[in-house]
Amino acid sequence: MYKGIKKFALLVVIPFILCGCWDEVLVEKIAFLTILGVESAPQGNLNVTYAMPVVDPDVTNSRGELIDTQTNLLRMSTETLNRRSGKKIMAGKIQLMLYSKEFAGEGRIADTNSIFERDPSNAVLAWVVIVDGSPRSLMYQTEDNLKDKPRPSTYMNALLERSVSTGNINETRVFNYDLISMAPGIDNTAPMIKITDKSLEVTGSALFSGEKMVGNINAQDGGLLTAMMKTLKHKKYTYNASIPSSAKETYSEKQNSAIQLSQNSKKINISIKNNKPVVDIYLDLSGYADEYKWDHLNDEQEIKKLNDHVQEQLRQDCQKLIGYIQNIQSDPIGIGDMVRAKHNSYFKKVNWHTVYKQAKINIHVKFKLVDYGDIQ
Repeated sequence: MYKGIKKFALLVVIPFILCGCWDEVLVEKIAFLTILGVESAPQGNLNVTYAMPVVDPDVTNSRGELIDTQTNLLRMSTETLNRRSGKKIMAGKIQLMLYSKEFAGEGRIADTNSIFERDPSNAVLAWVVIVDGSPRSLMYQTEDNLKDKPRPSTYMNALLERSVSTGNINETRVFNYDLISMAPGIDNTAPMIKITDKSLEVTGSALFSGEKMVGNINAQDGGLLTAMMKTLKHKKYTYNASIPSSAKETYSEKQNSAIQLSQNSKKINISIKNNKPVVDIYLDLSGYADEYKWDHLNDEQEIKKLNDHVQEQLRQDCQKLIGYIQNIQSDPIGIGDMVRAKHNSYFKKVNWHTVYKQAKINIHVKFKLVDYGDIQ
């Protein structure tokens, strides 16, 4: 009898347990923030622009809406947004944090990002992106001029991921930007974008020294920096190499070659000599000629000639890039972090960015052309 009662009780209780979630959330009653643009305003305040996609099926313009506000704290701008919106604001879906170049140059990004560290409902996986111009203007132009493109947040996210896959930029999210900001021997990079008449373009990378943006490099140099920072392995980076040409060859396709590069290894040796760091960076690269003038690349002498030329050009371009980032006192490779680990007593008694500018950094490149196509 008791067994029968237990079975009956289970049959009554189980349907209530398995009925699903009780905290029903209607998507139509929620405003999802997807892009947040921040730039400087008078008296040290912030101009903040929010992008929210429209998910209501009864609304014909489903791309989204933009809301602007001026505030002294990012958290207070969301309070203003709550008073303007008839829906519950959800910040957990933010995909992109857009900062103006001027704002980044003032060194204000890390402090602005603190809301992501303190409030777990915010998205720490959002991209940190520097806009060449005004984030507000870019967001409005994207909504108005790029209506043939996907939703702006989706479109920008796809552009950035594509640029990472080709080695032209490094992936920078809120969480790793904040982590690097607190590390004393390494500096941040962040992708830079700008808008043209009918498209968005990832132009390269912003470079930081401490909290401030101090310079930028183009996408071509971004691939070389990626090789020195970590690895190009599994990425399709195309290096535009100039090639030896005769005086009569005046067309660009006879003076340049597209080389698909991959990285085999990277090694960095560091020593302290005469109270200054001496750094040797060894890059082992290989690649194939994706585009090359009509020539005899099946001939061993021609292959060696091209191989040696590209190897030297890679070394010179990397050395030139190192000179630039040293001059602006930006250390995205994390050489200071390595000095701190291996020569901690030295690191503690110097101002790293000052010493870094004076450091002797030598680039050593080994390159091998492994393929040149099937045309002979």
